[in-house]
Amino acid sequence: MSKRFMSRTAVAAAALLLAGSAAATTLTSKLSVDNGFIAYISTSDTVTGTEFSRGADWGTTITGTANLVNGVTYYLHIYAYDDNASPTDAAGLLGQFNLGDDKHLFSNASTVLTTNTVNWKGNNTGFNMPYTSLTNLGADGMQPWGNRPEIADTARWIWAGNSVSQNVAYFSTKITAVPEPGSIALFGLGLAGLAALRRKQRA
Repeated sequence: MSKRFMSRTAVAAAALLLAGSAAATTLTSKLSVDNGFIAYISTSDTVTGTEFSRGADWGTTITGTANLVNGVTYYLHIYAYDDNASPTDAAGLLGQFNLGDDKHLFSNASTVLTTNTVNWKGNNTGFNMPYTSLTNLGADGMQPWGNRPEIADTARWIWAGNSVSQNVAYFSTKITAVPEPGSIALFGLGLAGLAALRRKQRA
């Protein structure tokens, strides 16, 4: 096997691997939050991240999209707040999230995730603070919010802590990158080609 062929093989494998990594998965969010929210995508669970959606009208289902680079694990962060217009006014977060392909998976090992107290965690202090379990306020369709369009009925209204007295909440869930078999094989091919080239050069 010639040095030139081995070198080209290694370079081609690396190029194909990088091309696959540059491809993107589309994350789509559908959110209804009483009273408002900002959604972020981050590569660290302790860093807020990049904003990709916001809204301040719980009566409207807000749609947002973000691109996830293949091979990179992300954290979906949501900052939610209540306007505290009434001392008895309850806050709540309801949503559905979809991934455009299976190159990434939510924490429920699926490409679809709704708000719940199993796959989400949160707190009332910030994304760089310890997370705790969440409060389940009830299913989509409950009063006073009623059924929210474009969100599955299985979604739960959730909040961190007391939804009446605590007017700010931070939510997080993990989106894991799924290694592609082809990328793994190409990576191995590239390493094998480079190793063979080095052995040839030493001989």
